[in-house]
Parts: sequence; C-alpha cells; structure tokens
Amino acid sequence: MNQLVSDVENAIRSKFEGTSAPSSACKSGKEAVRHPQTQAERMAVLGQNVCYIVTAVVINEGRVLMMREAKRSCRGTWYLPAGRVEKNESLEEGVIREVLEETGLAFQPVSIICIDSQGTFWFRFTFVGCITGGKLKTLDEQDKESMEAGWFPAEEVFTSLPLRARDICPLIDLGLKWYETKQEQTICRLLPAKNSQGQVTVRLLAVKRVEKDDEKSLFCLVCHNSTGDGNHNCHPYFPSKSVGIDGSNITHVVDQLIKDFDSNLQYKKHGYVTVEHTGKPHGEADGVCLTVLVEVFPAVEEGGLKGKYQWFKVEEKSSTENIWKLIDVKGFVEFVES
Repeated sequence: MNQLVSDVENAIRSKFEGTSAPSSACKSGKEAVRHPQTQAERMAVLGQNVCYIVTAVVINEGRVLMMREAKRSCRGTWYLPAGRVEKNESLEEGVIREVLEETGLAFQPVSIICIDSQGTFWFRFTFVGCITGGKLKTLDEQDKESMEAGWFPAEEVFTSLPLRARDICPLIDLGLKWYETKQEQTICRLLPAKNSQGQVTVRLLAVKRVEKDDEKSLFCLVCHNSTGDGNHNCHPYFPSKSVGIDGSNITHVVDQLIKDFDSNLQYKKHGYVTVEHTGKPHGEADGVCLTVLVEVFPAVEEGGLKGKYQWFKVEEKSSTENIWKLIDVKGFVEFVES
C-alpha cells in the first residue's frame, strides 16, 4: 500500500514540476506533497505524551497463538502477544520483541490489520504475520513476561478460554478474515514506511472515482500554499493536520480536514493506507504519520480550485486502477472510529 500512495504522490509531483519553484515552507523531492510543519506543533515524545501498543494475531490452521499472563493483576489469564513499544524502537521491532519474549517464537510481521486509539495519544497497531522459528514457551520457562504460550482454536478463545480482556476478540476476528481473504493479495499488505516523524500527523488521501464511457478516472484532493496575491507558488501536498493541537482524536481530525474544504461534502472514511514511523532517535522521531483514504461523493471534474484546494486528475493508468482495486477489495486497514 505504501507504494500505491507513493505512485500517486509521484504523479502529482511530476505534473507540477517546472511550473514554479517550491517556497521555503515546502519540501522538495519525495516531501513535495507533505504539509509543511510549524514550530508551534507539539513534538511527540514516547513515554511522555504518546504511547504505542503493538499486538500480534498469529493464526495457523485455525489455531490462534496466545500467551498466559504472569503479571500479578491478571496472572493465569490469556491474551494475545502484546506490549508497549520501547524508546528507540520501531513498531515492527516492538512486535517482534513482544512475540519472542511472551511466546518464545520468532515472528515475521506481514501487515498491519487494525489501528485504533483511545483519547489522543494512545495508539494500538495490530499485526499479522508468520512464525519463522523459536520454541513455544512452557510453564517450566515462565518469567516476568509470561507464564507460557499455546495454540488454541479460535472458537475456544471466543467462548471458554479465560481471557485477560475481551477487547482482543474483534482483533482475532479481523485476523481470521485477513488470512482467509487477503493473505495472498499483496495490495492488502501494509507495513510501516521508515520515514522519521516528529509529530503524530494525519494525512488525507481524499479521492473521487469517476466512471464514464467505460473509462475509470481518479481525482485526488491536494493543497497549495499561496502568496499574498493569491498565486500558488508551491508544489501541492495532501491535506494534513497534527493530532493533539486541540485535543482532537483521529476521527475529529479527518472530519475537520474535509470540512475545511467543503462543509457540505459527502464522504466515506475507508481506512489507513500508509503508516510512517522509525522511533529513532528517541525524542526526535517518536511521531507517526497516518494516511487515511477517504472517498468523496459525488464525483467532480479536475480543477475547481476552492481557496488553497484543487482536484488533481491522476493520469497514470496503473495508479488509477490500483486505487480503484484497493477500494473495491477493501484492501486498506479499516478505519476504527475513536
């Protein structure tokens, strides 16, 4: 999915190259469609104002990998392998470490299947993937991380296994559906892109799909910076906003970004199509950028500038077809209202 969005970004950038030089507030190269950040935006610092939880849903022949809790408050209950991302650690590194510590098994992440949040700065990233080695932890090997690990039929997890909390049941259900319907479709895979982020930022990939005379077209919403005389002097970028400036959650940020363009617009939030995070160095790159795919109705033609906004027609046939397919097969990471 990261590549699909990158292809659209490249298409936008290539059309506007040579039309005007980027202003000092804008990025060049790959960053040409990124919203320029200001000093007033709050830096994300892991452990202070942001927390990332990583969870793994690993399924083998209908059986779910579970770990038995060792913590005093929930000792003896079962849960998915999960935990907090540590300082100077990426999301992938965090989930690999947690699975190894709690189950004894080596885990290879394949895709994120769910991103949910509570409040403003608590985010949970749920991964699916495969086991590549290791040895399942037994009771004789229990430690502070877990008592043991085991494989259980999904039905047993849902009905009779004593769980620490039932919030993992929808995640397991999503995992089962992913393995059944999306595992073989590479278009449905999303892993974090290794781009450093200072803030927690939400970007919009707002699209309109038009089908006319058996021809499919795709339009993307882009922004421009303007000079005092109203001329657009910068390469375009996707609408974006830093989360937490006004205490809003992701749902509110997406709604605000859309309403800033047109308060009467009809739209559907499909899901996440990119995640950007490195976690290194701590204190400077603890942020994350989440790109949300939003489809707008009804369809309109290219252009139609409204203030700093413009509808841009993607000319590349492959990019158009891939975004259409992504929406049709629901290959995105589904948007969880928060």
